[in-house]
Amino acid sequence: MNFRIRVAAALAVAAALIAPAGVSAETLRTDGPSITVIIRNETDAPMVLSSSDNPYGAWTDAPAAVIAAGATETLAAGSNDRRGFGLQVGYTMPGDATVVLMANNYGTGNANVDGTRVSGGNAHGYAVDSSVDAGYPFMTAEFTVTRS
Repeated sequence: MNFRIRVAAALAVAAALIAPAGVSAETLRTDGPSITVIIRNETDAPMVLSSSDNPYGAWTDAPAAVIAAGATETLAAGSNDRRGFGLQVGYTMPGDATVVLMANNYGTGNANVDGTRVSGGNAHGYAVDSSVDAGYPFMTAEFTVTRS
């Protein structure tokens, strides 16, 4: 193996080792759309991650596997698609309930949380209040999960 190939291989291995977890190999544009989500669990039960869908972006701070009772969690994602993107995260709650949080950040309309809901057999036991603090291109959405 010649010297140039060995140096290139060593640099590739080093870059892979120091890359932060949860960041895709593709670097996100700093001027592209982003979504920051703040989740407040104001219940007496943990929220357990059941799904996360971000097909047109990449997580820069992925959803936590568990959000403890009374805790606050922040997640973030970005996209290289200048038109915008959306994401969906689901957390299960005790008693057969799922809290589905959605954030939509498209340049063709208002940033929104349309589709956010509580579903399942015990959906009546929980509620989600949501707000959008900033819109396209740098969206911030806040969700507060409570007992109803």
